[in-house]
Amino acid sequence: MLTALVAVGTVTLHVIGVASHRSYLQYWGIDAGVFPRSTDLVLINGYYGLVNQSALAFVGILANFGLWAAAAVGVALYLFILLSPWDAGSGAVETWLAGRAAWVRRLARYLAGTLLVAVITPVMLVAWTAVMIVPDAVGAASGRAHAEREAVEFTKGCEKSKYMCVELKKDGQAFASGFVLDGSPSYIAIFDAQLKRARVIPREAVELISGRAPVLPDSIAP
Repeated sequence: MLTALVAVGTVTLHVIGVASHRSYLQYWGIDAGVFPRSTDLVLINGYYGLVNQSALAFVGILANFGLWAAAAVGVALYLFILLSPWDAGSGAVETWLAGRAAWVRRLARYLAGTLLVAVITPVMLVAWTAVMIVPDAVGAASGRAHAEREAVEFTKGCEKSKYMCVELKKDGQAFASGFVLDGSPSYIAIFDAQLKRARVIPREAVELISGRAPVLPDSIAP
């Protein structure tokens, strides 16, 4: 059980992290695929696939509930016949047929059991899907809230914002300044302080210069 909980928790954390990262970049209008994160994509894709298939299964059951109920009755009859005695030479059949009340009760139990499973299954699918959606919703809400808090500061400009600006240079010439949103080995995303919009810039031969000197503690300040 502990191993299972660790495994589920790991996947949940991955999902929240990926959803938060995607939502954060989407807020700025940036393709999250340009800035990949080192995570197990197979587990993440499996998570979303499981959620989608659970939702589709629930919709399919609702759309064909008559067939679903008929299938449950068919399973009940199959179990009833499968577990009934059919050896005519043993006398068990005559005994079984003579006790009509007993086999009627047994058939009723099979019908009640399979119909109960048929009713519970859609409910379980809804509950399962709802639980699986929670990590994605939490991550998305977290990423968007983070972006909104930063947007308030970024729009103040490099001088008034509590966040540090960077200046981008290429061949010694400054061509942009703003706040770093994300980065990868190939690209860097910034919120351009002049354009008031997000930009994705190739990293090749681009120099990043901090817009402020670090604030040193009084004990070591020159």
